Amino acid sequence: MAPVIAAIPAGIDAVMLAPSRFTLGFFKTVGELGPNGVCTLGEEAFGHPGMGGSIGFADPACRLSFGYAMNKHGLGTLLNERGQPLVDAAYRALGYRTSERGAWAR
Repeated sequence: MAPVIAAIPAGIDAVMLAPSRFTLGFFKTVGELGPNGVCTLGEEAFGHPGMGGSIGFADPACRLSFGYAMNKHGLGTLLNERGQPLVDAAYRALGYRTSERGAWAR
């Protein structure tokens, strides 16, 4: 599991033109992304957001798997004002809080 958890430092994605972090093809949390959306997950979480707000990820640290797909494409390249609050509610329900680094932590 360690290779999936370790991430390449954040950089600007050449396609999305937004900050991104990846590990073995999986997306990692990057926190606030400004006008292009957000994607705040646990530090050990890995998965991938979809265009317009959908996402699928697993967080082995808190034994959470999460999937969200909607029937109407939203704005943004990552999670948006509809998807991120659902992720946030799942983490809060498990007793997590946000950290200064833009990730969910105990």
